[in-house]
Amino acid sequence: MEYIDIIRDNSENHSPVAWWPKFAFHYTDVTNAVSILSSGFLYSRADAANMRVMKNDNASRQVIDMTNSDVLSKVRFYFRPLTPTQYYNEGYKHPALRYDGDENANVPVPIFLLFDLEKLLALPGVEFSETSQAGHGARVYSGVEAFSRLNFDYIYDNSFDNFETTKSYRHAEIVHPKSMAIESCISNILCRNNLERTTLLNLLREENPLAFARYQNIIKTYKRDTFENNGVFLTECSYHANTINISFSDTYYGKRYIERMMERIGLDTLKPIKVKVWLKWFNARTTVYQESIESQVDITKLGGVLTITGLPDVPAAKDIGIKVYFDDKLMCYAIQSLESSEVWR
Repeated sequence: MEYIDIIRDNSENHSPVAWWPKFAFHYTDVTNAVSILSSGFLYSRADAANMRVMKNDNASRQVIDMTNSDVLSKVRFYFRPLTPTQYYNEGYKHPALRYDGDENANVPVPIFLLFDLEKLLALPGVEFSETSQAGHGARVYSGVEAFSRLNFDYIYDNSFDNFETTKSYRHAEIVHPKSMAIESCISNILCRNNLERTTLLNLLREENPLAFARYQNIIKTYKRDTFENNGVFLTECSYHANTINISFSDTYYGKRYIERMMERIGLDTLKPIKVKVWLKWFNARTTVYQESIESQVDITKLGGVLTITGLPDVPAAKDIGIKVYFDDKLMCYAIQSLESSEVWR
């Protein structure tokens, strides 16, 4: 028996989503994804922090502080998306509603980097665990025989009724012993919606045009069986006639998350969040004019539109770049032609 035989069996018999078992999943914020794709390497948390290439600290500081330093020195992957951790930190979560009140437990614009699981398992030194490596860590294994004995029915379970039994298994991990060249087995890069895909592409194009050319065709929007859609996110950002319209998500899961967490914590109201819109009018690589505008938004009222009017005419510019931040977290980066009103995608 080989890894591929077990993977095929998992796809056919042990996973409610047939494509999950084919991949290992690295979950991160869009700003970190740009660093990864630009460098061509995945680094451990310890190395990324030392090299200052981790732009957004995705994880709860409390969990990290409890995690063995040996685990923090490895590159980590999940067997699947929709983990309990993802439920709490996907999308912008109001600071008052974050996991255990930890402001770091937030991934405003989530990106999944998907790696061919068969190829990853064949790399030297790769190990795996049946539950999470966070905290005190689970026992790690290696080799085809040990892999075949993992409880994949629990690892890939996605039912609500069995959640208490399987939730720890949903955090099962694959670990690589050191920094890893992503070119060895990267397959796809999944974004939550078209605006967030545009954001990743625009950031990567500016950061590293060669990496943009290399990876743009595998950067995709994929909505099913991947994202929780329970945080606040942006769905549209457009400029027309000296006006910018920014549309906010409106999902049942987002509203339910806010209601549930406010009830759990005992909050009746949430403070508005600060929204900063950074604008750049430019030609090719030359910036002609820039402006920054601040506002406040009540995120309990999902589905709204923030409209900014009265923007100046800048005749010398051909394009406008729009970055939107919630507090200091980048939520989108759209670039639009002033001549055709077409958003770059």
